[in-house]
Amino acid sequence: MKRLVLIIVLLFCFGPSFVAAQNPFLDQGKDNTETERSEEGFSPPSFLQKIPQFIVIWQKKLRAMMTTFGRDIQDQPFGSSFWLFLLLSFVYGVIHATGPGHGKTVVASYFMNRPGTVRDGILMAYLIAFFQVASAVVIILSIYMVMKTVSMSSFEEASPILYQISYSLLCLVGLYLFFRTVYELVSGKHTNSTGSNDPGKKGGGFITALAAGIIPCPGAAIIFSFTIIIGILGTGLLSMVFVALGMGLTISVASVVTIVSRRAMFHVTERNPKIFVVVYSVFSFAGSLLLISISSMMLLYYLR
Repeated sequence: MKRLVLIIVLLFCFGPSFVAAQNPFLDQGKDNTETERSEEGFSPPSFLQKIPQFIVIWQKKLRAMMTTFGRDIQDQPFGSSFWLFLLLSFVYGVIHATGPGHGKTVVASYFMNRPGTVRDGILMAYLIAFFQVASAVVIILSIYMVMKTVSMSSFEEASPILYQISYSLLCLVGLYLFFRTVYELVSGKHTNSTGSNDPGKKGGGFITALAAGIIPCPGAAIIFSFTIIIGILGTGLLSMVFVALGMGLTISVASVVTIVSRRAMFHVTERNPKIFVVVYSVFSFAGSLLLISISSMMLLYYLR
């Protein structure tokens, strides 16, 4: 059972959806979840190929429905279309966050390394979601105020510097977690505590969420741009809250599964100190090294 849980964590958090995400922004109508590209000489199993296809199809369906409801809101600002638009914004956030990026790997890596409660995991997930949506809103509004128009091409041009900052910070967080793990093991201060009363742990989680959240969410940018274009800015701002709520729900799954899995493994091994140290080392180093490697690769990509 425990092996099954760990396999689910790996598939959900570290699967091909994150690694395959080279440019998460849309380009001339393409969805940010690529379904046709694959590594040379490698073809994922058919059931894994269907997942990104499902995401792309349903995002397009949801955007089509939201387009209809958005135009109805122009005539009846607070009619049924208004509430349906917000509901679909939430659903869109849930589905969109299952695609590449969006902090799933970050929260999983962090909680593989650090102890935390389920509440800590959910809080961090929603912080990342709201930061990502807020970042997209700020960029779109800035572009609109300067150019009096918005487009995804302008959004792409304004975002790379934020990617570089975000992945640089995440790499530093990963290095901090790595050396902190070394210190804890050498000094014998490693622990299986599941709480977060240590202010350093709370601060570390917030900084990590902020670093990941700097990356603007392209899905939120698409919806918000549409609301500006058709003149329902107020509805657009409110819909961003619902998109973030939906995204946070999906990201929470990654953090909670990781926290529960880590806690279960430590609970099984805590009666044997030697095995516990081995398990602790594997989880802690794996989390920090995963965060370092992923952030470094993405940083190099965006520095090219």
